[in-house]
Amino acid sequence: MENNHFQERVRKLQERLRKSDITAALIMYSRDLYYYTGTAQPSNLWVPADGNPVLFTRRAHEMAKEATWIKQLIPANSFKEMLQALAELGISPQTGSTIGVQDDVLPTNIGLSVRKNLIDFKLVNVSKHIKKQRLVKEKIEVEAIKQSIELWKKGHQAILHSLRAGVTEYELSASMEYAARSNGGDGLVWFRRWDAVLPGGGIVTSGPNAWEVSGHAMTVTGVGLSETLPWGASSRNIQKGDLIVVDYGICKEGYHADMARTYCLGKPNERQKDLWNHLVELHLSVIEKVRPGVTGEELFLHAEKLAEQKGYLDHFMGVGNNRGSYIGHAIGLELDEDPVLGLGFQEPLPEGAVITLEPKFMIPGFGSVMVEDDILLTSSGHEVLGSLEHDLFYHD
Repeated sequence: MENNHFQERVRKLQERLRKSDITAALIMYSRDLYYYTGTAQPSNLWVPADGNPVLFTRRAHEMAKEATWIKQLIPANSFKEMLQALAELGISPQTGSTIGVQDDVLPTNIGLSVRKNLIDFKLVNVSKHIKKQRLVKEKIEVEAIKQSIELWKKGHQAILHSLRAGVTEYELSASMEYAARSNGGDGLVWFRRWDAVLPGGGIVTSGPNAWEVSGHAMTVTGVGLSETLPWGASSRNIQKGDLIVVDYGICKEGYHADMARTYCLGKPNERQKDLWNHLVELHLSVIEKVRPGVTGEELFLHAEKLAEQKGYLDHFMGVGNNRGSYIGHAIGLELDEDPVLGLGFQEPLPEGAVITLEPKFMIPGFGSVMVEDDILLTSSGHEVLGSLEHDLFYHD
């Protein structure tokens, strides 16, 4: 990525800092570090509201120097050293100045250290400004997401090739992961939540496992291999007639795709096809509502109304009382970027946002179906990124 992209991002952040009367931002979280500097080497980025940023490297100083556009790079292993360096540069903030820190992602010990060392300053959470900026994607970011979608399609072909009676869920998930990794995928996905993790980046679940609700997603989760990580693919052998949900995040060069499709081992019966067709109709109707200015709550309520009309409300986005009140989320350098598209999220979505829509029906004793696509909000409405068909895929 060209340096001017990173420079422009810092400039826009500085505009936000000035409007909010924040003297400087201290950025330590790796995804945000990369977004502004072009490197995720362990560092602390100091962005003043006015003037040039300074990157304080904690490790790999020379590698960071080669990777970033920032001219002022100073090795500093502590906040004390950082403040001393700022004083020596003559750009130390005045006592009582407002400093933005990333309260949402800092571990407690680091947060306490920040407060101890920056005791002379007023600290505020700057993450909300960063996340709003990151929500609007540049063209180069959209192209990066499209690259990850292409890897998802390779994984889809691997799923079709590997799907057979007796294969385990985890073997099927390995085929998706191998296809992505062997074609340049990063091999992991990133979350901003401290307690979020996915085995291999996604979920493969089948038969009765597909209507069990586990973990924090409150929808299609699978049951996992053990209670140490009780969601994701299990050791269950897939059987003839099973519906199989594959919901995977694929990351390449830092940017994610998040898609889902449903498969059937053997030709699907009429009830399976009917359930799938109702889901796709709902999905396409919600997509048609996507445009700049729409809110996440509006998209969810529209989807919920359609589910009720189709007679599947109790099986929409979960089971009974274990139903999620969302229909998707934003995506980019993290798999689950803000905002969540659901109840309570009433801020209009901007042009340039990339979101996912991920409706599902879960029917105990029968099976689950899920579909998910990544969608760019454009000046004229939206663009579905990727071209994978909305079929109920099956393997005889």
